[in-house]
Amino acid sequence: MRQLRCLLALAVVAAVAAAATSAPAHASGTSPYLPLNLSPDIERKVEQVLILGDQAVMTRPVPISRVLTALPKACQRDEKLCEQVRRYLDRYFNTLAVTHAAGDVAASDGSSSQCHQTCTPGSASLQLPNEHGERIDSPWDASLVASYRPFDHLLFSAGGNAFGGPGGRFDPEGTMVSTGDQYLQFDAGYRDQWLSPMTDSSMLISTEAPTMPSLTVSSQMPFTPLGLEYQFSLARMSYQDNIAWVVDNKQGQLVNGGYTAGDPNLATLHLGITPLPGWSFAGNMLLQYGGGARPSSLGGLFDYLLQRTSLPNTCAPNAPPGTCTSSSINNRFANREVSLTSTYTFAGATPLETYVEYDGRDTLHGELYRFHETALSAGVHIPELFEHYDLTLEASEWQNNWYTDYVWQSGMVNDGSVIGDWGAAWREFSDAAGARSLMAQLGFSLYSGDLLDLQLRLLQNAGYASVCQAECGTPLRSYSPAQMLTVEYSQPRNGYTRGLTLDVGRDEYAAGFVRLEAFVRLDGGRDASAQDDEDEDNADDSGTQQSSAKSPAGFERYVGLGASTGRLGLDQGGFGKYETAPLQYRSELSPDLGVGLRRPISTYFDIGVQADFDNFDGLMMGLRILDLRYRVGTHVAIGGFVGMARYSAPTPAQGYYYGYGLQWRNLWRHWDVSLEERYYDALQRDKVLPSDAAALTNGDPVEWYMMQATSLTISHDF
Repeated sequence: MRQLRCLLALAVVAAVAAAATSAPAHASGTSPYLPLNLSPDIERKVEQVLILGDQAVMTRPVPISRVLTALPKACQRDEKLCEQVRRYLDRYFNTLAVTHAAGDVAASDGSSSQCHQTCTPGSASLQLPNEHGERIDSPWDASLVASYRPFDHLLFSAGGNAFGGPGGRFDPEGTMVSTGDQYLQFDAGYRDQWLSPMTDSSMLISTEAPTMPSLTVSSQMPFTPLGLEYQFSLARMSYQDNIAWVVDNKQGQLVNGGYTAGDPNLATLHLGITPLPGWSFAGNMLLQYGGGARPSSLGGLFDYLLQRTSLPNTCAPNAPPGTCTSSSINNRFANREVSLTSTYTFAGATPLETYVEYDGRDTLHGELYRFHETALSAGVHIPELFEHYDLTLEASEWQNNWYTDYVWQSGMVNDGSVIGDWGAAWREFSDAAGARSLMAQLGFSLYSGDLLDLQLRLLQNAGYASVCQAECGTPLRSYSPAQMLTVEYSQPRNGYTRGLTLDVGRDEYAAGFVRLEAFVRLDGGRDASAQDDEDEDNADDSGTQQSSAKSPAGFERYVGLGASTGRLGLDQGGFGKYETAPLQYRSELSPDLGVGLRRPISTYFDIGVQADFDNFDGLMMGLRILDLRYRVGTHVAIGGFVGMARYSAPTPAQGYYYGYGLQWRNLWRHWDVSLEERYYDALQRDKVLPSDAAALTNGDPVEWYMMQATSLTISHDF
């Protein structure tokens, strides 16, 4: 992996230069990171500070410098919260310190069926979500991170994560050397990557698989008037022995069996901006490339970044080399996945954060901004619901073929675990089926000061997918709905937190499981003085909090009802002489429901988010990631929006959503009337059902829906 060694050498040179020129410590030096799986209590408080400080999180792990930047603004709203977070962060400013330590022992039962042993690669039991490959029947795990900072611009971290049981292993997670400042930082070692604002299900890369060795170059803080931030990394994945690479002799016969073997590389790219207060937008990309005899130069990587994908219909995931042409295999430099994310923070009386993620793999019909398979995720986080509760709601849905590929036939995996969404590990991997997941999490403090955290995960694999009949010894049937309820009870004490975690549910094969875990975390807990202060604050909490936490002027929450009408068109695709006839249109009329948030950013402009729901012979959902309104006088406003949409076709169709409109404000007090023109642009789906066989005769595996709709709604803000 020549290019990774070159970049690693560059990082070492930068570290030596930083050491030689370092001055006394300042806030702009090398920043450590918060662990990705913090205790729910600390994570909740940090998220509150970031929201109150208008600091959107687009990637993880979160740099400490980002939290420090949010603190001054957050302290104007909640001084007690700031003091608790500062107390936790103090450990990161010592020259030598243990910044994280945790361990647990567990007992479990269930979910070790024959289906898991034969249908799930490298697994005899269910995999825990976002736990670096740990299984449900692991009897123990432990993690530790220590740091040494000899200079302000140089940081050494030594860490590790280990667990026992089936597939038990040790990974040096958190072990790395870091150098640089808030605008240019190098991290060389085992650094986690999470390219999503979602907290439970990152489609591109998450902590589902063991951490890979990598070199990362990134900015820790936004810069320029646009609030630009960036991150680029190169990593080495685990060994794969079924990487397609065709070598022919002069007679056109395979001389290598059509395969090569080796360690693929993984490149990640993140570019984000914060052009408006509270709103951040980012683009992300993953490229799996190289391995064995396949090309792996940096020049080839950068040349491929914006290339269109050529994906013949005959090249299905895990297809034998004989079913794909050698040119389609050898010309595919990388397995590429991309995402667009949007995050809003609303620092109102009840602060909250909303976020949307749209993902795609392989370009569609040669257009760089359209994708062959897609995914759509959305979430909302309310850290101070009714002042005492922390609520997070998230939903994700992905189409077929995610994490599989016809060249890298082991897929987007590392040491047998999918590197992205945890739900993709709860299936027979070769199915490449689509799925949808839901997550709800509620945390709160008890009167004793102890903490209770409840989390419910639901997963349903696509109805067209079936569990493996021969391996499981059962009749062919669809996957079962999977559920996982996690209850964590924790007791913060002086310097540490102890507690119990209960996991109970059913997996995708309808096998029940239960797991009970006892844990201890050296997370600072709650010292005696802090507990006394909190007890005093609880006595008169409501009056102080209410007076200091008012919504900014002009902040609006609103609900709208009305009607939409338009013509819904279906394009069944096609190539060349097989191009299909003009779109098949039908007229639709539907009631319309809209729910949104809006905040002013200047004298005349407002920005916000909104979700629209219609029934066009199937649920049509539109998610506006940027809803911009310009107020003209007292009563009139004009606006426009962009976002993503999802349509309940035979299988889910996803694509772009945009429009414009005119609004009459304050028709009555707090009542507005809006007239809008909405466009649903190429909501695509793959033809994967038996009923799609006739539509596949044109050679195109994709069809898409188009619609222009007019809506009239009346809304009430509160």
